[in-house]
Amino acid sequence: MDYKKTAAEIVELVGGKDNISAHTHCMTRLRLVLKDNSKINEEELKKVPGIQGVVNKGGQYQIVIGPDVEQLHNELAPLVPAAEAQAVVEENLDKEKESIGNQILSYISGSVTPALPVLIGSGMISAVLSLCANLLKVDTAGMTYQLFNTLANAAYTYLPVLVAFAAARRLKTNEYVAAFIILALCSGAISGVADLSIFGLPLTTVKYTSNIVPALIMVPVMAFLDKYVVKYSPKSIVSIVRPFILSIVMFPLTLLVLGPIGTWIGKLLADFCVAITSLGAPSMAILSALHPLLVMVGMHTVITPLIVNEITTYGSSLLFSKALAGNLAIAGAALAVGVKAKKAENKSAGISTGITALLSVTEPALYGVLIRLKKPLIGALIGAAITGLFIGIFDIRAYATASCSFLTLPIFMAPDNMSNFYLACAAAVIATILGFAATWLIGFDEE
Repeated sequence: MDYKKTAAEIVELVGGKDNISAHTHCMTRLRLVLKDNSKINEEELKKVPGIQGVVNKGGQYQIVIGPDVEQLHNELAPLVPAAEAQAVVEENLDKEKESIGNQILSYISGSVTPALPVLIGSGMISAVLSLCANLLKVDTAGMTYQLFNTLANAAYTYLPVLVAFAAARRLKTNEYVAAFIILALCSGAISGVADLSIFGLPLTTVKYTSNIVPALIMVPVMAFLDKYVVKYSPKSIVSIVRPFILSIVMFPLTLLVLGPIGTWIGKLLADFCVAITSLGAPSMAILSALHPLLVMVGMHTVITPLIVNEITTYGSSLLFSKALAGNLAIAGAALAVGVKAKKAENKSAGISTGITALLSVTEPALYGVLIRLKKPLIGALIGAAITGLFIGIFDIRAYATASCSFLTLPIFMAPDNMSNFYLACAAAVIATILGFAATWLIGFDEE
């Protein structure tokens, strides 16, 4: 969105600057108090790029923008200097109460979506690198390749820091302190290091890099603590006391309790995945359907040691093939949104993240499209489950590990049996088509 251009169009279409008596915004809506509603050109207003809907409620004309509303409001305010700038509304007060499940999904999505441009950039870099390595036979040990690979990997290594920042902003606590704490946890001195202790208490070994669960758990606790720190701290020194207390409390608390809880959640999911492999072909349907959910909470890497052990022991991995079904079903679901959506923002997000998922990385599609619109996630799970059953029946195995996509299908080439590779290609196509078809049939609410 071109915020300055969009702001100017909104002012004009609601009757001009003289028709606006007050303005503010909430989490997703630009809120205007107008002198004369008859001057609004609502049909043209709805066509403006970036506007997802309009609501006339509670004496305010509310224009639905989404998470970009603050930037848009910042551009609109100077255009209406005579209007009253009201206090920011802390939440969508007119919104119906969501279920606990939807609140959790909204929190996860809202905490990760701001990092979407970074994930898309990283995904496209990874896709180009994969193309260069697999088709152009570029030397992957070369310095140029390694430097760009480092750039691409940084998005996921430090994704917890970005998530902590966005989650803190969403929950109205200090985002810089949240990022500061998670950044320290992601350091080489802490992340994945064994035999650490604090205050004489032994710490559970936790890999914080690429793991967003500790950040997602820590920030709500920090936001809760922050309210009391602000409430009871002397106003004259609150700016000093607040970051100090939040840091010295949340850092050890995460090391001792919240980080291990995230690890426990991951281990529980991994153990569950291993347990259901005894079910035969249906187990692959279950595992494949679970894969997008594991990616959603950053726990898909937890079972990587199990996959590596399987390849080391048997020379191939059936467990890893779930990623083929899950990743391509995510891509298909995102592409369905891109094709079917009426809003330009959703079409653009669906197509761009869908292509990224086809070629390399699924997180942009998952966080930016599927979780946000909810129903496409169901379509991806259906496509992944059916494809997983196909994989289980034909015992399709991976002989190496890589982010499953159309560019990395060679990892399914058996040394003496090309049929496994052909079946893997078929599975990739099936997952994409089924994810697309299921999402298309289920539909989704763009509002």
